[in-house]
Amino acid sequence: MLVLERKSDLEIAVQEAEAGRSADGLHIAHSSFPLDAPGLDVGRSARIPALSQQNVTQDPADCVTCALFSRCGGEDSQQAENYHLDMSRLSYSTHTAATRRTIRHPKEWSEFVLVICSGWAVSSIALPDGRRQVLSILLPGDIVCATSLFEPISGYAVDAITDVSYRRFKRTDLKALLSRNYGLFERLAKIWTDESERADQLALDLGRRRADERVARFILNLADRLVKRGMADGQTMDFPLRQRHIADATGLTAVHVSKVLGEFQRLGMIKILDRALTIVDEKELRRVGAPH
Repeated sequence: MLVLERKSDLEIAVQEAEAGRSADGLHIAHSSFPLDAPGLDVGRSARIPALSQQNVTQDPADCVTCALFSRCGGEDSQQAENYHLDMSRLSYSTHTAATRRTIRHPKEWSEFVLVICSGWAVSSIALPDGRRQVLSILLPGDIVCATSLFEPISGYAVDAITDVSYRRFKRTDLKALLSRNYGLFERLAKIWTDESERADQLALDLGRRRADERVARFILNLADRLVKRGMADGQTMDFPLRQRHIADATGLTAVHVSKVLGEFQRLGMIKILDRALTIVDEKELRRVGAPH
């Protein structure tokens, strides 16, 4: 195990990793990094090449278009401007993760809060035998894990579905901002409430709803989130998900998901073509997804 105590050592190790000389079980020793925290796997981590990036001050105009930052505004334009100004003073580092790369490990200790800027990711919890439950499909503007505002270890694995870019904000900086900006705290509290409601509905889906109801609700909920972010073209949305993503999110097998999606298409409710999904008969899809 290689222990690094200076930033220059880390940069050297990163350069070696990029050149193909991987350091197995790379572990960073730092006063804020617990010795029993898991090491970073240079071969798998999507973030290693960016660890030495310097924090920079973000561009307010850039963040106004972000789904998360736009939630800070409310209807009062002056209030929105003040929130964006506060957020623009935070420092951050920008990182990228290629498709299927791990963004965050479930037992990884971190002092950062991650926000997705572009691309799709998935958060999940896995059993020792590899079976997993998808907790959320993460879209641009989503906080990777709301509990990371208070806890250094999330317990969730986060993986890139597509190429992803994301920003890391120091937890201490965000907490300081929340302490002096009650309006922003209220907006973030709404995000936490939404997460809790989704968790409750997931429990109901897995425990009581039929397969077709689960898949219909999954599609509709995803569509509603994309529309709110301005990421849907009418009834058509990007759909980079594989059947295994939907299966892990709905507690079904990939074969069962394939049958349900095929039936939805046969009945004219949806159309899937070229990594895009179109809701053709929204009324019928909602009837299936929300039975009385």
